[in-house]
Amino acid sequence: MIEGDYVYVSELGFMAVKGVSHPPGSVVAFPRLGRVARLDEVYAFIEERMRGCLVFDDHSGQVLPQIPVEKVERHLSSLEGYRRLQPRDSLTGLAIELGRALSKEGGATEESIGISGSILLGAYRKDSDIDLVLVEPRGFSGVEAFRELRRRGMTSPVTPEYAHDLASKRRDSRLSLETWIKHEGRKSTYGVFKGVVYSAKIVQRPEDFWEPWGTARWRELGYITVRGRVEDESLGYYTPMKLKVTVEEVLEGGEEAYRCVEVVSYRSRFAEQVFAGEYFKACGRLEIDLKTRRYRLFVGNAPSDYIVSEENIGRI
Repeated sequence: MIEGDYVYVSELGFMAVKGVSHPPGSVVAFPRLGRVARLDEVYAFIEERMRGCLVFDDHSGQVLPQIPVEKVERHLSSLEGYRRLQPRDSLTGLAIELGRALSKEGGATEESIGISGSILLGAYRKDSDIDLVLVEPRGFSGVEAFRELRRRGMTSPVTPEYAHDLASKRRDSRLSLETWIKHEGRKSTYGVFKGVVYSAKIVQRPEDFWEPWGTARWRELGYITVRGRVEDESLGYYTPMKLKVTVEEVLEGGEEAYRCVEVVSYRSRFAEQVFAGEYFKACGRLEIDLKTRRYRLFVGNAPSDYIVSEENIGRI
């Protein structure tokens, strides 16, 4: 069970699987509340209906919803969902067409392409978007596949014309819609295909994931805001994503923030957000790994969390 899949438990309904590496015997997953909800609202919903599954996770240093595998009544695989997808209407037909283009023009194998979101759940509307998943085969660049479609003009950047979709998805962020449009407009994994908005998650296989569960013990040191430079973006396209960075200025927080060498997020909205060589500004929780004494900035838990490119929008 990996990012892009869904599981069903009777107490909580369908839940979106988060990440690709989970605690033994459990899966980390979040319920669909039908709207953008704050993390505390989500956790209150979980605690009310399935007491005991909110557990402190020793790896991440966070309280996470860990669903015992034996409680999972259904597992909807994004890969299996795409293989079974039939062109029942224009939206599902376009989803299949986009997947085939990713394979034929982008070079991705059909077996690595998945469908997620409302189409996988069978809950889509006429105005729904297409949620693709690419489980990246070893030795293949998923982001280059999407960039090839963009180079060939088969997809186009998101524009203010489609701002209603973005506004709905980013209601929980304190970044302005204008800032989001500037960033999303340069992503190959978010855009427009034949008049329909699509988004895509590029996911590593569990055996290739950059941080398997149990290999770290992260602990929060406080919230920080920093400016710095992106040194390596090679893992910045995935969900979850990781960037290697150099912090050059601490705007909020203590001197320890200068020791931060990574920015990490488990939210797909921050994948392909900034690129190597760019200067960025970011806000999130400073963490230390008790095993290696390495420092990182974790982005994505709070509405105030962000990472933006100052090359793209200027200093903010």
